[in-house]
Amino acid sequence: MKKEGKKTQREILLENAEDVIEMIRQAKSYEEIQEKFCVHAKYVVDFITNSEYSARAREAQRESAETISRKAELSLLQIQADDTQASVTRQRELAHHYRWLAAKKNPNKFGDSTKVQAEVKDTSSTSSWLGEVLSEIDNNK
Repeated sequence: MKKEGKKTQREILLENAEDVIEMIRQAKSYEEIQEKFCVHAKYVVDFITNSEYSARAREAQRESAETISRKAELSLLQIQADDTQASVTRQRELAHHYRWLAAKKNPNKFGDSTKVQAEVKDTSSTSSWLGEVLSEIDNNK
């Protein structure tokens, strides 16, 4: 039984829902949210996936992908001509990580496109043969 007046970690997040959602929108990490509200990671995940605020929290996550994408762009723009190879590599890796994270938070906008467009032209007699076979099947019914 919980002590009188002591709130559960879930209750803490629910009472501070607007602040939590704003932190998500600003692309703050789960760790930052945990530290600010003194809660465990599983409660942050539960807030995003299973609370009455989950729809708004997930939308904030999708919006945070924009911020993260800008971080990726800024990482690349910070590369200077006289930077060392290690510095350039670090910035590229950081940009790659930010792009990956943006894709995880908003796969529809930043994820890999899986749409395939194909056009098949029949240059054989297969289609006419198939048409004849289907007609014969229809006739035998």
